[in-house]
Amino acid sequence: MKLFATVPLIIHDDIGLSLTSGRWHLLKLSNLNSKMLSCSDLANLSRALIELHTPGSHTDFPSRLFASLRICFTCDFYSYNELTDKSVERVEIYPNWDKNLEVFKACAHEHSSINASYRKRLHSAVKISDFVSLTQWHRTHLYNEFFRQRNQNYQLAFVSTEELPKLGVALNRESTDFSEDERCLLNLLRPHLIQAYRDSKLFSYLNEAAGLCNDGFIIVDRVGRIRYANLNAIRMMKQFFGADPGSALPGRISNWLQQKTSIRSVGSGTVPDLTIDLNEERLTVQTLGHPETTECRLLLRVTALQMDARPLQRLGLTNREAEVLLWVTQGKSNSEIAIILASKVRTIAKHLERVFAKLMVENRTAAAHAALEVLQGCACR
Repeated sequence: MKLFATVPLIIHDDIGLSLTSGRWHLLKLSNLNSKMLSCSDLANLSRALIELHTPGSHTDFPSRLFASLRICFTCDFYSYNELTDKSVERVEIYPNWDKNLEVFKACAHEHSSINASYRKRLHSAVKISDFVSLTQWHRTHLYNEFFRQRNQNYQLAFVSTEELPKLGVALNRESTDFSEDERCLLNLLRPHLIQAYRDSKLFSYLNEAAGLCNDGFIIVDRVGRIRYANLNAIRMMKQFFGADPGSALPGRISNWLQQKTSIRSVGSGTVPDLTIDLNEERLTVQTLGHPETTECRLLLRVTALQMDARPLQRLGLTNREAEVLLWVTQGKSNSEIAIILASKVRTIAKHLERVFAKLMVENRTAAAHAALEVLQGCACR
């Protein structure tokens, strides 16, 4: 019986699958040089993708990655790295490698596969044996100080070069170099690994932003590109800078952040929060925690320049209770409010107890959120 040619199923960019005589062919569509992908390999690939794309945080991403790799590859060790142009920021290894990872970071420049991926911007997985012989590999300081302890002679890896941080995934074995079929399988997984990483970052961003219902929240990379911004942040930037920010921070925020980061890196002082006044409102921008090498979190908050507690009386509060609550929204402690209002700390505490009861909340954070909703509603009118 005559077999008709099958139309390849495109699964990513230039890579496709075609079924012929009960076996799947892996095709590079630009030149139609095919590799055989067995039905069992395809089944393992499907299981790995389901595991890889399970929703979860960035912190737990290596665990999901290792689980998916173990479905497709039999190795002694699996590693995951996050790299910048200058350093290795994160190294995770499964099973646990009881070796000082600082040694690996210090000797990473001797890694021929990583160097080639950086220099040539390779999009394919590479083996150490593509560049050096086993004897040459054994002569490197990196092998003797790090890999020799576990007799890891062979490695198949890729490094994503599209954006920062660059992601490195490596498979390691003591015996038997990796086959071309395994290289093709890792190439198939590569775009999914990168997308799953991005999804895990977004998952973490959304979790962080969920607790900032009244504030603006932005995450930017080290060159000022916006990786995530909640709706409040977008609204505030439009209000104070007059245009949709797109993917770049407004110039004043970007310049302030660069100054703050550079001063912190040399330890020569501090830069105050950025404040911008417009009409009767003030935008305050501050960093959350210590800026990481590749990311920085910004908190944006709009407050009224004229402190007017009267709108808070709409919540059923007395004039004094409204004044106390207004200062709570500004982050003041009971003792500070007592000084401002020329009262006693115990009296302020009693006022707050009645405020909590009237608003049906349990703490000052929840009370402040309720107050800010009223104040921001007044500002928008």
